[in-house]
Order: sequence, then structure tokens, then C-alpha cells
Amino acid sequence: MSARMLQYGSVVVLFFLTHSFVFAATSVSFTGLPTTVDEVQEFETDVTLICSGCSSDSYLRAVFYPSGSSYFGYTQNNSGTWVNASGGSCTEYFKIASSDLIEGSWSGKLKMKPDNANSFYSRPGEYLFKIGRYTNSCGTPTWSSEKIITITGPTATPTPPNPTATNISSPTPTHTASPSKTPTPTVTHTIMPMKKPTSTPVVSVRDTQSPTSIPSPTGVVLGDQDVQTNNKPYIIALLFISVGCALLATVFVIKNRLYLKK
Repeated sequence: MSARMLQYGSVVVLFFLTHSFVFAATSVSFTGLPTTVDEVQEFETDVTLICSGCSSDSYLRAVFYPSGSSYFGYTQNNSGTWVNASGGSCTEYFKIASSDLIEGSWSGKLKMKPDNANSFYSRPGEYLFKIGRYTNSCGTPTWSSEKIITITGPTATPTPPNPTATNISSPTPTHTASPSKTPTPTVTHTIMPMKKPTSTPVVSVRDTQSPTSIPSPTGVVLGDQDVQTNNKPYIIALLFISVGCALLATVFVIKNRLYLKK
């Protein structure tokens, strides 16, 4: 009976030792985690993967979470793409091929950043952070130890209260006196009394003792008597001329008749 008990106990001890070695053979650790990051800031940490005897590929995923399994955050994969898929799509994360392991170990840098659009990210504050290693089956990962990290964000600008409407009285319009119009002077037409023309006595040439001399075309001062006296020679000359012409005409007629009779 005691021999069977001893044999059974040795099997149990061997089982636990074997499983303890297996669990101890796979581990994930990181260093260089900043204590504070912005909600849109990307950063990197130094990661070490211990996977002795691992025959499958490994996939690393970084997560932020307030508690439990409310994971959020981005991890940059080998092609530089930011991935925030769930654990069921673990092959989209950063891949470490089994051939990359050197004596069951790999060390390198892993880039990550918060996902401020995720529903598990409520507001800036303290969150837990850890890194997990998945296998090809995307089953339960092997997690690193968790650390606290503070995620900051833009400070919300307080909205000023609605200003109370102030009743501003409308200014009373001031009536400006219009400038008085300057009266246009009225032109008064003053009728000047006409002076009565002074009657100038008409002086007759005959009445004056010294009659006004009226120049004639010949420069002879003519008076009534002088004109009558000076016209007589002209009349006499005209008579003599008329008589002479008549005599000449008579002589001419007589001469013609005598010429015709011949």
C-alpha cells in the first residue's frame, strides 16, 4: 500500500514539475514604458519574449484597459499598419516567427498608442497597460505583468454662460433745428416822377435879329430873301438855253426840208 502511494505521489510531483517548466518557459516582459502619454500619441517599449521550445509563430498585442478585459488601443504590425482588432484576429498583430527566436528568446521594440475613439476609453486618466503573446490559434494569450499609465487629453474649454441680454434703451432722437431761411430781399421798383419837359421857345428865323445861318451845299448862307434872289440867275439861264435849243431845232428842220426839195 505504501509503495503504491509512493508511486502515485511521484507521478503527481512529476506532473506539476513538468507543467511548471512549461509555464515558466513562455513569458513576455517590457521596459521603457512612459508614465504619461497623450490620447493620440504613439510610443514604443522594449519587449522580451521567452518561448523555449515554441514551434509556432507568436503575435504580440499591447492593450490599455480600465479594469477586467475592457481592452483598447492600437499596435503597429510588421508592415507599419495600426491594428486594434480583437484577440480573435490576433494574426493581424506584430508577428514573431519561430525562426526569429534565438535560443528560445526574442528582443525588440513594439510600437503602440491609445484608441481614444473606443468605447472603453472614457476620458483622460489612469489606465492599466500590458502586452500579450498569442499563438496561431488566437487562444488565451500569455500576458506580461501590468503597469499603470496616465493618458492625457486636451483640456475642455469651458463654455461661457449665455450672456444676459441687456436692455439697451434706444437713444431718443434729437431734433436738430433747421437753419432759418434767409429771406430773399424784395426788389421794390420806385417810380421816379418824370420831370416836366421845359418848353423851349421856338425861335423863328424871321423873328431873330441874327438868324441862324444854315450852310448850303455851296457854302452860301441862305435866308428866305437870299434864296429867292439867288434863284433868278438860274431861271434866266434855263430860259436862254430853252430858246437856243428851240432855235437850233427850227433851223435843223428847215434845213432838212430844203435838202429834200432839191
